[in-house]
Amino acid sequence: MESNKNISIIIPIYNAESTIEECLMSILKDNRQDIEVIAIVDGSVDNSLNICKKISKKDNRLKVIYQENQGIFLARQNGIKNSTGKYIMFVDSDDYMINNSLEKMREMIKKYSPDLIRFRYMKNNGEYEQYKYFEEKEKYIKKEEFREKIYPMFISGYMLNAMWTNCIKREYLENINIDKYKNVLYGEDLMYNLEIFSNIQNAVFLEDVLYRYNTNENSITRTREIKRLLKNLEDCITIYTSLYTYLEKWNMLDSKNILKVQERIQKEASSIINLIKEKNVE
Repeated sequence: MESNKNISIIIPIYNAESTIEECLMSILKDNRQDIEVIAIVDGSVDNSLNICKKISKKDNRLKVIYQENQGIFLARQNGIKNSTGKYIMFVDSDDYMINNSLEKMREMIKKYSPDLIRFRYMKNNGEYEQYKYFEEKEKYIKKEEFREKIYPMFISGYMLNAMWTNCIKREYLENINIDKYKNVLYGEDLMYNLEIFSNIQNAVFLEDVLYRYNTNENSITRTREIKRLLKNLEDCITIYTSLYTYLEKWNMLDSKNILKVQERIQKEASSIINLIKEKNVE
């Protein structure tokens, strides 16, 4: 699709009336015309839709789309389908972009034309700052180096789980097969990133902290409702077990890495099982 937009920012929204205006304005304060913001209102029953429509009347770079509640995964897919930018970013409706993040993306796109740009985040208002990917302020990595420098991050830890610290060339999102994961409510970001990093040919990793993530006590990953916890556990096992398939795809299927993935699965599943146990003794 031909477009004069450089970057599309997609925001899934569900009952976010208290945060969505600040979220949107953290993006739209950048006054360049090479961006578009796609607000996917996912069945909200509060005032989120009206707030978005009001802002869109003042700024035509904001496109507002309403859908029946389908969850964050399908909301993102709907956003991708309706976006036109050469690169795509995701923002959660209770989070904010900070520190001239879009200008930094433009700088990296002009310099490298990379398949993906990865930056860092802070939690809440500086409560936690994500540790660095690499020592360099910016590090350009080619595909042949992924096996040594990037894929081990998936195997051992959580540094590459989040989608909202990516700026991605749109073709790598358009080609993801969603059928297997369209009902996943837990771990969908990891699934996305495993696919993306398996297919891109290069990436730029930045030291810059450009995103503020806010802890949401009502989020899916923090829920204590028993049926949702059981669904989380099912999704967790599905998504994290898929790491074995990626080990084979990356030519990294050896006993050491198998053990690391096993430890990741056990750790992630145990945290959910403990919540289920707590719920059952309440």
